[in-house]
Amino acid sequence: MRETVLPLEMILFQVLFLVIAIALEARIFYRKLRISRKTSVEYAMFVNLLATGIGWLTFFAVQNLLSQALKAQVISYIFFDRLFDPQLSQWNSVIIAVGIAIFFLTFFIKLIGLELLQVVLDRVPERSNSTSKLVRKRPRLLHGIEQVNKNSPPNTGLVVLLANAYSYSAILLLLVLRFLQFNSLT
Repeated sequence: MRETVLPLEMILFQVLFLVIAIALEARIFYRKLRISRKTSVEYAMFVNLLATGIGWLTFFAVQNLLSQALKAQVISYIFFDRLFDPQLSQWNSVIIAVGIAIFFLTFFIKLIGLELLQVVLDRVPERSNSTSKLVRKRPRLLHGIEQVNKNSPPNTGLVVLLANAYSYSAILLLLVLRFLQFNSLT
């Protein structure tokens, strides 16, 4: 008979990271995509839950392909926050490379998810080819930039990249603080 073990700490941190990512990304979507607050929260929730679901499915699929020694390292890290045989010089570059890959894969998943959601909801931002009627002899630079920003359609890819960078930065800060707290106790 096999017993089920639930990594409760990891689940709680995943929920915390989702709440932080949704809050930060909803604010970016609200400001940059010029949509309502409710819609921006819905968009942020959808893309983050989609990215998290795909991420966990990918993790479980890849985890089955790992060697037994590497599986033991992953399980040790998930359940106990440390590796069995921590050789930091060997793992640092791997962890950084995996983190960067996850960042960009998450960005692409969120971008595709947001565009898919906008198509399904028929809320694709209108792209106008007409130029704005800013015809002045000497417009102030700041006023001109504000007018161009208000009249130009938002670049969805750049907005999603910015939102993803904000949320990943906040999550990374939390992970560093957690690491520092954990290492100060040992």
